[in-house]
Amino acid sequence: ATQIGFTLPEDADITLTINDVSGRTLKVIRGSFARGYNTVNIKDLPAGVMYYTLKSGDFMATKKMIKIE
Repeated sequence: ATQIGFTLPEDADITLTINDVSGRTLKVIRGSFARGYNTVNIKDLPAGVMYYTLKSGDFMATKKMIKIE
């Protein structure tokens, strides 16, 4: 399993999208999260380089991650 953490300034609905390096969407997670630090546990991802994008309202951030077997 992989864990992605993020901090929200207020309660918010978020969309977390995980893509492989070719841009193919591997997983989309939507949910409501509380103000402060939150984590999302993700299973069943392949090994390799991926990018995840967190969207909440007008905010959007993309980060790179590497999963090693």
